[in-house]
Amino acid sequence: MKHRKVKTKKPLTEEQKKEQIKKRKDTIFKRRIRDTFSNMGFTYLPSANKKFKIGYRDVELDYIFMYENIIIICEDTCGKAKNKDHIRSKNESFSEILQNKAAFIDWLKITFPEKKKLLEVYRNERFLVYYIYISQAELSLTDDERHLYSNLIFWEQETLAYFYRITHCLYYSARYEFFRFLEITNDQIGHSGSSGNKTVIRAPIIYPEDATGLRNGVRIVSFMMSAQNLLQTSYVLRKDNWEESMWLYQRLVDKEKIRGIRSFLASKGSAFYNNIIVALPDTIKFEVKSGEIVDINKIGDFQTCSLLIPDEMNTVCIIDGQHRIFAHYEAPETEKYEHIIAPLRKQLHLLVTGLVFPQNMNDADRKKLQSEIFLEINSNAKMVPADVLLHIDMLSRPLSDIGIARRVIERLNKKRTFLNKFELSALDEGKIKVASIIKFALRYLVTITPTDGKTSLYNYWDGDKTLLESNDESSLNDYIEFCAKNIDLYFSTIRDTFKTQWNDQDSKLLSVICINGFIIAFNRQLKKNGIKDYSFYSSCLRKLKIDYSKEKFPYTSSQYRKFSTQILEEAFEFSPEEADAT
Repeated sequence: MKHRKVKTKKPLTEEQKKEQIKKRKDTIFKRRIRDTFSNMGFTYLPSANKKFKIGYRDVELDYIFMYENIIIICEDTCGKAKNKDHIRSKNESFSEILQNKAAFIDWLKITFPEKKKLLEVYRNERFLVYYIYISQAELSLTDDERHLYSNLIFWEQETLAYFYRITHCLYYSARYEFFRFLEITNDQIGHSGSSGNKTVIRAPIIYPEDATGLRNGVRIVSFMMSAQNLLQTSYVLRKDNWEESMWLYQRLVDKEKIRGIRSFLASKGSAFYNNIIVALPDTIKFEVKSGEIVDINKIGDFQTCSLLIPDEMNTVCIIDGQHRIFAHYEAPETEKYEHIIAPLRKQLHLLVTGLVFPQNMNDADRKKLQSEIFLEINSNAKMVPADVLLHIDMLSRPLSDIGIARRVIERLNKKRTFLNKFELSALDEGKIKVASIIKFALRYLVTITPTDGKTSLYNYWDGDKTLLESNDESSLNDYIEFCAKNIDLYFSTIRDTFKTQWNDQDSKLLSVICINGFIIAFNRQLKKNGIKDYSFYSSCLRKLKIDYSKEKFPYTSSQYRKFSTQILEEAFEFSPEEADAT
């Protein structure tokens, strides 16, 4: 009797194991891209490996997604680092597509005959086409490089992670934020002239000015608004998202919280009694019974008054209550509660309190007030993370040392030395945490009010200090740039002097303790040396002899000043007495 030979699997080599891990990682990355757009209700056109000629180029597109007349082309790249030749090639390819849009639409109709009817709904000129270049690796593109490849929209891991998370929380309703990202308005979607009507909210409660507690001309109105209208017109200034504006303060949406509220809505079929807090756009109007439009200061003279809100995406800013609104999200019919929630979106009206700002109030003052209201509401309900508190301090007190330091960190994160190295978002994984850098070192270097006997970069800035101290945003921006430029120069010499350790992930050189030590040393030597050039810092830092390995680095996380003293004495040749005096 013959015995069957049992095949034994050969153990994988280390190289094969790495290749398997990479393949799994690449598969997850590609699936995330497709899921993100599918969850928003986009139709997928499988364009990979379908090469075609357009204009003067042969083109191949990884993904195509469609929603109404919006076409999104996506390119995924799984390389370990940015490839400028690849980016340049895709930038030029998309330029040809834009210049030959009719030919591109014709190619889509021929290549995807099953989608031909969708493509024939609109004239060729009505289609809006965007190209998103999505990188699995850190692209580390400077602003100049992004401008050079201006045909492309770049998504790095954090941006993809954000939209992936939002679309898994909100499904179809997430596309309103995606359209805000693309700066698309209602009248650009679908057929021309099919949108832009006014939503009328009847019988709001108007609070008199002396009952609001606000003394800056801000008025408050309360009214009822359907969940569907709120979903379609509102947006959230989330701190951890794709926006680069400094005026962001809210936390990421919580999937479990959304699901819990959605379950409650489906079982109870009733709205919440507590207020949603929003900031209303300047385009609102007040209409009395006769149809006359009246000024907000005169509405107290009428018994019945309606609030007119433009039916436009992303115009109503949610200050508090995002989870209660977004629990009504629109989802595919297969979603557990959608068949119950769908009619409730129109039926249920939520109680909304809206802030109406004076027309002449600038954006900074508006966002400052919004962030303060958010903090007042949420600080007692749930522990607010330290980084959120620092961020809101930046908004509410822009000239405070914390506020300036936070903005300097954001600016440094765009400059070459620290490009994309700081953790400015909950979506940034494995990057340098900034709270301790701001609180224990950087604030003292950039403060505009150094304590007696101390100095800061402000002493060396030759800008208009009177203008800055009157809260002039342009002057403040100039000072932020001055600080970031000098700090970037200083740290570029540290990077170049200790290049091996700078690029070693196991080194302590890019730890908070080292960064704080170098910042404090920089600040302490200012009074003696002032601001110097690259060659001066380089000649000094070459004298510093220290082992940055985890095993041998001699300082712990609380010894910032002690480390800075060694830098002063060895690199900048301070005597012990000089160091003690700083």
